[in-house]
Amino acid sequence: MSRPRLVLFGDSITQFGFGELAGSGYGWISRLSSTYSRRADVLSRGFSGYNTRHALGILPSVLTDCGAGTRGGRVLFYTLWFGANDAALPGTRQHVPAEEYAANIKKMVGLIRSAHDDASTPVPPIVLITPPPVFQPWWEEWCKTYGRDKSDRTNEASRQYGLAMQSVGKELECETLDTWTLLGGDAPGYERYLTDGLHLSEEGNKAIYEGLMALVENKFPNLAPMTEEEGRYGEVGVPLCEKLWTELC
Repeated sequence: MSRPRLVLFGDSITQFGFGELAGSGYGWISRLSSTYSRRADVLSRGFSGYNTRHALGILPSVLTDCGAGTRGGRVLFYTLWFGANDAALPGTRQHVPAEEYAANIKKMVGLIRSAHDDASTPVPPIVLITPPPVFQPWWEEWCKTYGRDKSDRTNEASRQYGLAMQSVGKELECETLDTWTLLGGDAPGYERYLTDGLHLSEEGNKAIYEGLMALVENKFPNLAPMTEEEGRYGEVGVPLCEKLWTELC
């Protein structure tokens, strides 16, 4: 039997979720992979710089590659994390208007669900993740370092796109992880969760991981790692694969 999987689809915050950026420490996907070790394969499909227009174009191939529906093993859940680039200011290359952004998220949810229509297992949950806050002074410094005149992001725009994502979640009955609020929003000191004003620091990665796991454990306990009966013979959660070593010798 093939091992179940998690599919994480997003932009650079997903691509760098293993902790590649300076100051990012142990990434949220690294932590997730450790938690599901020997239980499920964690498939990261992150694409730096992508907005939801770009994401829509490649989602069918991502789904095929990850074995959605009848082509592969069971998908426990998806995460869909876009918006940090869509929320770039109007007139910049990555900007997508909020209304189109919400429509694109709806289309992606529809594509994922339709890929599982003929599967023998239930359609997996899709966890929508909002854009995180932006610390504009740091991001403006980063932009100037790379030849841009000024910051192309604002914290308020990120908040608004997060609200649009939450609205889609309610409409489509998808659970939503509000990372703008989780990472402090605009409260004093929220920049500690970020490295360059946009991407996650070690503390930010840890907070995202903990927030996502709390959501899974609360809303989908059968999809969280099994903890009772040595992690294999309990009644709730994803068990360890294969026999325990004590059963073999």
